[in-house]
Parts: sequence; C-alpha cells; structure tokens
Amino acid sequence: MQLILDVLSGRPIVLIIDETGDKKKGNSTDYVNRQYIGNLGKTENGIVAVTAYAVFCGMTFPLTFEIYKPRERLLQGDKYRTKPEIAAQMIKGLQKLGFKFNLVLADSLYGESGRNFRKVLDELKLNYLVAIR
Repeated sequence: MQLILDVLSGRPIVLIIDETGDKKKGNSTDYVNRQYIGNLGKTENGIVAVTAYAVFCGMTFPLTFEIYKPRERLLQGDKYRTKPEIAAQMIKGLQKLGFKFNLVLADSLYGESGRNFRKVLDELKLNYLVAIR
C-alpha cells in the first residue's frame, strides 16, 4: 500500500466499490454458500468478496478486498456484517492509510443502503455516485 501512496503523492483517486463472486462446488471452503454471483447473473453456490478498486490516470487497480461471510456460514468468533458495512469500513481504513478520494462509485447494492453506506460517505464528506434501482 505504501508504494501506491508514494506514487499517488497525495493526489486523489476515484474509488470503485464492488463485489465479485466465484462459483464453488461443495461447501468445504469457509464462507461458501448459495448466494448471488454477479458475473453469473444468478444465485449459485459460491464465495463473494467486496473489493475496493482505484482509478488513477486511466488505470484501474485493486486496493483491498474482504471476503463476505454469510450469516449461515459464520465461524466461531466471526461477526456478521453486510456487504455495505464491509465497504464502509474499507473506505474508512483506506482514508486512515492516507488515500484521498475525489469520487466514490458503487452499484445499487450500496446505493440503496443509506443507513450504513451512504450515511458513512456523507459523514466523511465524500463525493459519490451510486446506483439506485
């Protein structure tokens, strides 16, 4: 992360928040569950991660990700958090590291989550553009 921050030299990025899923057979892998897998466009057995991407000078690159832990598959010691809650925490963490954002982009899963996603963006006084169905 420090290398990316050094290259940015304090310049802001566009931050994209999105979730990505992969189909998985069985359920021996932690957090695999029947859930919506966006790249398949349907509900399947799989694993999903919330990812934060940066867009800078025409380049898009991942900054961080976190595996979504479905309530039904929590391990001992896990705390359930929604995807918008995970994304909000990611943004706060990236800001603490020193990243600056001139815009945050997200799809309707996040755009329709005013209580725990858009509220955080407003509290942080960030510009954002989110989809609402």
